[in-house]
This record gives sequence, C-alpha cells and structure tokens, in this order.
Amino acid sequence: MKKWISLVVVAALLSGCGALSRIGLPWGKASPPPPPQVDELSFEGGAIGQHWEGNVLVLDLTTAAAEGRVTATPTYARGWPMRIAVRTLPGRFGALEVQGAQRSVLPVTTEGAGSIDLAIPPEVFAPGTPRMALHWGASIAPAVVFPEAPAPAQASSTP
Repeated sequence: MKKWISLVVVAALLSGCGALSRIGLPWGKASPPPPPQVDELSFEGGAIGQHWEGNVLVLDLTTAAAEGRVTATPTYARGWPMRIAVRTLPGRFGALEVQGAQRSVLPVTTEGAGSIDLAIPPEVFAPGTPRMALHWGASIAPAVVFPEAPAPAQASSTP
C-alpha cells in the first residue's frame, strides 16, 4: 500500500513539473531582438541609430552625449518619412531643438523610468525642406516671439 501511495505522489509531482513550462517564468523567455537598423536619413556631425516602429521613424538618442548637434537629410529621393520621433531617456538633456522649415523646441522630462519618444512636428520637415538640424543640450533658448504692435491711435479733430 505504501508503494502505491508513494508512486501516486511521485506521479503527481512529475505531472506538476511538466506544467511549469507553460507558466510564463521571467527567466524562461528570451528578450525580443532589437529592431533592424535603417538608413532613411543621412547625418552630418555624428551617427544616430534609426529604426521603424510602425510608420514612425525613431531616431535613437539614448546613448548620445548630453549635448550635441547633427544635420539630417533624406537619404532617398522619396524625401522625408511621414512621421519622425526622437527616443531619449528622461533627464538625459534639457531640450531638443529641431529646425527645418520651422523651428520647434521640445522639452525633455526629468521624471519617469525607461525611454521616452518625442514626436517631431511634421511642419518642421515639410516636403521640400532640404535639411533638418537637431540640437540637444541642457539649455536651449526658446523661440523669440515678437508681440504685435498696437495700431496707431487716430487723431481726433474737433472744430
């Protein structure tokens, strides 16, 4: 009788071990491979990793220096991608200035963990824009906005 009980216990334990392969254990899965690198944009002043995430071209600045400047031009005759984003780490630098057809200053948050993506407004790299300059660092001056001058006062003539 003891042999049958011990045989049942061993069989139950072995069948339980077989179920462990279906449980999502953190050390059981390999991390996904990094996305393949592309060359949609050519850079002057340094190399920046770039890859596609859906229809967004992601420029990777997670390993870039805390301050830098590059100029990007489309590699192919089809021009700029529809969407461009810059990936960085919170607090890596203070702001990202992007200048092409228009100028845009994108602040970088200092809070959070993991990487963040900053979407570059499409007006900056509108069709026909020959190049786009990216400058990142601790402090970048905001765009200068000149207020409209008030209309001149009408002189009243009283007879």
